[in-house]
Amino acid sequence: MRTALLLTAALLLTTAIAACSDSGSPATGSVELIDSLPHEGNAWAEGLLVSEGILWESTGLVGESEVRGLDKATGDVLWAVPNPQGFFGEGLVRAFDKTYLLSYQEGQAYLFDRDAAQPYEPFARYEGEGWGLTATDEYLINSNGSANLYYRDPETFEIVREVPIQYAGEPVERLNELEFDGKYIWANQWQARYVYRIKESNPSQVTRFELPPDVCPGGTPNGIAWDEEEKVFYLTGQRCPDIWKVLFR
Repeated sequence: MRTALLLTAALLLTTAIAACSDSGSPATGSVELIDSLPHEGNAWAEGLLVSEGILWESTGLVGESEVRGLDKATGDVLWAVPNPQGFFGEGLVRAFDKTYLLSYQEGQAYLFDRDAAQPYEPFARYEGEGWGLTATDEYLINSNGSANLYYRDPETFEIVREVPIQYAGEPVERLNELEFDGKYIWANQWQARYVYRIKESNPSQVTRFELPPDVCPGGTPNGIAWDEEEKVFYLTGQRCPDIWKVLFR
């Protein structure tokens, strides 16, 4: 009888430990590739978004950086505006009736207006590097290659708060290009095939997605855009031959 009770207790304990282990395991998701289109010029993608029915892309590298508009159906370049200042372009977002653009190591944020006499207007200075950029209804959010996200005032670019991001108990270093879909912040991890989904209202809830080998073979995935109308994401990267339409599940 006692042996039976001990076995039963051991079984219950094992079940409880397994349940705890399952509930505490890192959250992962899957990626479904829907369609692809050419990424003209294999550009060094830094920022990607959907606005006015087209893809807006900011590209990097000194001497190659520009902001351009791409046809969502064909990938054709509809317009492109190089920057005469020659800075290394980074994250891009359209919010608060403005288009904001970061520079990599120059510590300068710009306002972009492709129809203006000076398309790249200096907006604000900041410390550290500029990587990804997105926005909620209230704030701009940027990354700088660390495991932190920085909420900033859209009028002054001053930091409002700093949010550390962890996955499986470890900091997610090299957070790069960002996108906000109204509920989640999505982040590429530079030099990795991972995309992270971060619940904006509770950044401790993080899900990781591993991109299939077809996405950006030989390049670095970077560039994620949410299309509210189509309910799909567009993905590309640095020197990627394609732009992919995907679903995250």
